[in-house]
Amino acid sequence: MKRRLLHVMAAVTVVLAGSAVVAAPASASDAPGTICLLKENTWLRDMPHGSVLRTLTAGRGFRYHGSGWIGDDVWIYGHGAEYPDIDGWVPAGNTTC
Repeated sequence: MKRRLLHVMAAVTVVLAGSAVVAAPASASDAPGTICLLKENTWLRDMPHGSVLRTLTAGRGFRYHGSGWIGDDVWIYGHGAEYPDIDGWVPAGNTTC
């Protein structure tokens, strides 16, 4: 009986933990710009090909304010939902924009 109860409690814990993750929305701050989603974990940089400021998580929102080209690479400027107070550059190919 104790073993069965333990299995049920473990299953409930997994279901509740999964529900908490799904409930977190992908969004950024209310600053003007277009909301996109990150397709993969992406570095937020201070400039295209520049220093890394933060790592943004796949599936989260990214609000972009502008874009630019460096050679054949398209970069977009904005901020991620995880760090709405830090603007930077990400490769456009890593987003749904």
